[in-house]
Amino acid sequence: MKPARIDFYTKVHKGLRAALFDFSRRAAATDFSEERALGALRSDLQSLLARLSTHARHEAAFIHPLITAKGAHAFDDDHLTLEAEQDALNALLECIARSDARERRQQGQAFYRALNVFIARYLQHLAREEELMPLLWERCSDEELGAVMARFGASRPVAEALADIGWMLPALSAPEQAELIGGLSAALTRR
Repeated sequence: MKPARIDFYTKVHKGLRAALFDFSRRAAATDFSEERALGALRSDLQSLLARLSTHARHEAAFIHPLITAKGAHAFDDDHLTLEAEQDALNALLECIARSDARERRQQGQAFYRALNVFIARYLQHLAREEELMPLLWERCSDEELGAVMARFGASRPVAEALADIGWMLPALSAPEQAELIGGLSAALTRR
């Protein structure tokens, strides 16, 4: 049986979707008038937004040049728009944190709704990226795809790669988990 072709998106996007859905669930259950709960949510939002921004930078640096070279549209404009929306979400939550406790509950509902509108847009973006993978398989050799992944892997500290696996693994099927761990193991052996 021939191994599956390299897929730039599926595993990492599953992890991002899981993180977004989990954060939405936590935001829904947060009592925004309670300082500690709001503080924890702010911290979690910072982590989530950093993960999304890092992911976008990785795609722009490693995948978008290949996409452009193969005559397709890269997603730089999408990333800029989503980054601006991420900044707006962060600003909204920071504004809530500075508000009077009585006002925070109502403002929290506005944040929760804005968060889910953002998530809907982000999910559409992920789907558009994933729809591009068959075109790359058609226009790229396995060597080209592998070279992109090798450059990406070599660019990252081991601690960063391990941290990424930590949040991605729970979102993957058992075969995908084994493939991801095997790929990391092989990359570490080459270092």
